[in-house]
Amino acid sequence: MAMCGYMGWMVSLMAFFGIIYTLASKEWKKNNQAASVAAAASIHSYEGLWVRCVSSLPGQYQCDNFDESFLNLPAELQAQRAMMVLAAICAVTGVLCGGLGMDCVVAMGDNNAKPKIYTGRTGGGCMLLGGILTLVSVSWYSSGIVFEYFNPNLQGAQFKYEFGPALYVGWVSSVLAIIAGILLLCCNCGATEETDDYPYNYGPAKPVSSTRPNTEYV
Repeated sequence: MAMCGYMGWMVSLMAFFGIIYTLASKEWKKNNQAASVAAAASIHSYEGLWVRCVSSLPGQYQCDNFDESFLNLPAELQAQRAMMVLAAICAVTGVLCGGLGMDCVVAMGDNNAKPKIYTGRTGGGCMLLGGILTLVSVSWYSSGIVFEYFNPNLQGAQFKYEFGPALYVGWVSSVLAIIAGILLLCCNCGATEETDDYPYNYGPAKPVSSTRPNTEYV
């Protein structure tokens, strides 16, 4: 069980870094220079959840926050942002709780203590939820890219976008988070019956004398 917990925590740590990178990355999608119009063939354009950037010369970028109020942003973009933020929070909680639930950490008691087992389970549940949120957000975003790429009404658009590196990192991180969540849940499935803090000391029963004093009743 100890090795299982260590593996789960290490995988959750890798998933955590991947989810944080995916959340902060600017390259959720990037323009396909071959499919873009000729005038934009030499321009690099990419977008993330928070900013979009354009570069006409190497090393020079112009970025903006979509130049719109938060309330004017597309509803799907706001939902994807919310899911990724929640996924990052779940990943942080999962790593912390998963670490506290490991056998080598005694802050939550011994290996069979209820707080330790429940903490480990909480870490597994948070990692599992974070992985699912990341998977849904990344897959939803990628489906929008595919729709725009093959939409006949957008064939004359200046930029044609394709998947950016952040999407691939997000997919891998979501799978790792789900695996880590399952491992942490399975590694903390021990018994949680109520136990007494003070064990009883059972001694042998005292022998009963077979001889009784003679008594007379009047």
